[in-house]
Amino acid sequence: MDALLLCMDGEVESVSSLTTQSKNPDFASYEYPTSSVSLLKFKDGRIGKCASIIDCLQPYYFHTHLVGSEGSLLDHQFHSNKINALDKSKWSKLNLKPVDSGDVADHPYQTQFEAFFHALAAGRPMPLTSLDDALNTHRVIFAADKSAAAGGRPISLAPLNNRKNRDDDEIPF
Repeated sequence: MDALLLCMDGEVESVSSLTTQSKNPDFASYEYPTSSVSLLKFKDGRIGKCASIIDCLQPYYFHTHLVGSEGSLLDHQFHSNKINALDKSKWSKLNLKPVDSGDVADHPYQTQFEAFFHALAAGRPMPLTSLDDALNTHRVIFAADKSAAAGGRPISLAPLNNRKNRDDDEIPF
């Protein structure tokens, strides 16, 4: 969800979400739904989808697929008609190692922690993941949870200053 919100860079208007819990005994200990799909409607009309499926038995795979009018990203591949030097008949590959391991040594946590401590020492907000960004992400996640509990009904993300006028289909903070 963080990556979707970062890449879309816009205000979410509403969220619709569906979840399910695996009936397989291997996943019985989970205290939350093991599969979820959330659809986000942005105020400017764009839409986004985020899915989390953990009730499967397979090697770790962090799938990323972003599509847009200027180009698309599929895991470690990209395509765009805007870059003349690319072969338009196939995906181009990014020169990076995909995060395809459950071992956190493969993940960018070290870089994130360093950026956090540098921002803290300088007395400025963390780039791309400030407290305001975290609040926004949590508003969307809480709206998704509320939507799932309501059978997928869209939940509005009400503005902060609209607390007194909110109804049960709004997330006010």
